[in-house]
Order: sequence, then C-alpha cells, then structure tokens
Amino acid sequence: MDAALAFGTTEVELRLLALDFEHLRARDAKAEAELMTSLGVAGQLYPVLVVVRDDGRYVVIDGYRRVRGLRKLGRDTVVILVLGTSEADALAYCHRLATGRRRSALEEGWLVRELCEGLGRTLADVGMSLGRSPSWVSRRLGLATALPPEIETAVRDGQVSPHGAMRSLLPLARANKGHGQQIVLAIGRAHLTTRQLGALWVAYRTGDAEQRARIAEQPLLLLRAKDSLAGAPTEVAVTREVNAATRALGRAHTSLMAARSHDPSVGTSPAVRRAIGRARDAALALSKEEM
Repeated sequence: MDAALAFGTTEVELRLLALDFEHLRARDAKAEAELMTSLGVAGQLYPVLVVVRDDGRYVVIDGYRRVRGLRKLGRDTVVILVLGTSEADALAYCHRLATGRRRSALEEGWLVRELCEGLGRTLADVGMSLGRSPSWVSRRLGLATALPPEIETAVRDGQVSPHGAMRSLLPLARANKGHGQQIVLAIGRAHLTTRQLGALWVAYRTGDAEQRARIAEQPLLLLRAKDSLAGAPTEVAVTREVNAATRALGRAHTSLMAARSHDPSVGTSPAVRRAIGRARDAALALSKEEM
C-alpha cells in the first residue's frame, strides 16, 4: 500500500482522472525522472488533489507529475484526496498553499488566464482568491497573453524554461513574430539554457536584417560558433605563450653556448641539430603569421 493512502484519501483507477488543468504547469524532464525513481522505490508518498465533477470523474488540481509518473510505471491506480469545493476555488487554494513546486511568473499567468477565461472569474475575484492585488493579476494575465502559441507550447512541453522564454524569446517575438516562431521550431528539443537563449536574443537584437534572418534559420549554428570562439585563446594567452617560447629559446641558446665551451662537438650532434631545426621551423612559421 502506498504511503499516501491515509485517512481522508482513497485509491481510484487512473482512467477516472480528468486532466483538465495539465496545461497550467510547465514540464521538467529531469524532475519528472527523479519523481519516477521515487515512485518506483517508495511508492506514492502524497495524494493527488482532485475535485469531483458532475459526471463522476475526478478533475486533477495538483499532482500532474505524479499521475504521469504512475502511468509511465504501468500503474493502474492512484491515491487521491478530494477537495470539497469548486474547481476555481481549488486551484486558488492550492496556489495560496504553494502545494508542489513553486510556479514561475508565466505559470501564474496561465493560472490567472484559466480562472478568468476558462472558469469565468473576474480579475477582482481572482485577486481576492489568490490573495494578490489587481495590478499583480493584470500583470500576470499580460504575461500569459503575450507569448505566441508556439513559444507557449515549447515552455509547457519543457523545451524552453519559463524564465528564458520571458527574458529572451518574448522580446524577440515582439521584434519579429515570424522569426520568433522560426527559432522555436529550429531549436526543437535542444533544451537550451537561459544563458544560451539570452545569447541568441543579444545577437539578434544587435544584428542587421541579413544577420537576423540567418539567426532565425539556424540559431543552433550561431550558438555552436559562439561556443567554439569561447574556447579560443585570447590575446593575453597568445602573448603569454609567445613570451614563454622566447624565454625558452634564450635559455636553450645559453645552454648550447655553455655546452660547446666544454665540448665543441655538442653543436654538431645529430640530436641537437634536429632540435635546432625544429625550433627554427617553429619560429619561421610564427614569423609568417604576422605578415
């Protein structure tokens, strides 16, 4: 028996769940893999919170990761806790209690939009139920409605982090909606970091029309080029290496002179002559680079 099965909870078949609000949270592949491991080892530790719909199905309010994890593990049942309230009040209740992981600003926007557009609440009602000011509710709703559908889907599917989308992809899409859509499709499931998305936005913002078009067509190519340049030696590093080589040649010349003063044949030694030849070739190749 799972640890979640306690007083007030019940165990039902997974097929009886209605996943009406799954779109309100972004996915995180790493976190879901960790949860699956926990479910496989320890079982379901916490119940999934639901409300009962008129048709008898259980609408999931909180616990979508647990539901997906149980299904992937081949389980048929899930432990639930029924909340005796409406769907809108249950969503607001779970948000105020901060059940599960903390929502990003964009996910809070999705919640506000669902409460307003999906469940018919006014902005004032939403603010009261969430314990937030009208300006906060308005700002969050603005975030949810600002993103183009393609970018919103990428965030929801875990391809792009909410923070990266709001900080980089949103201004890019505002600058050119078509290019924003192209970039999201091009990066696919590369799971770019917030830093990489920021680099794309900076390059796009500072580029001319032709450069912006190339970035939109092949954003990953730009990032690979930047990573390659990031590993290239700097001017300081090159100067340090050349100075070190100069000092090494100076020491070698001093050692050769000292050795020849004791044994003149050292300078005609095949091994020494080959080493001098290699040093001469390296110096010649280096001198050609400054031309």
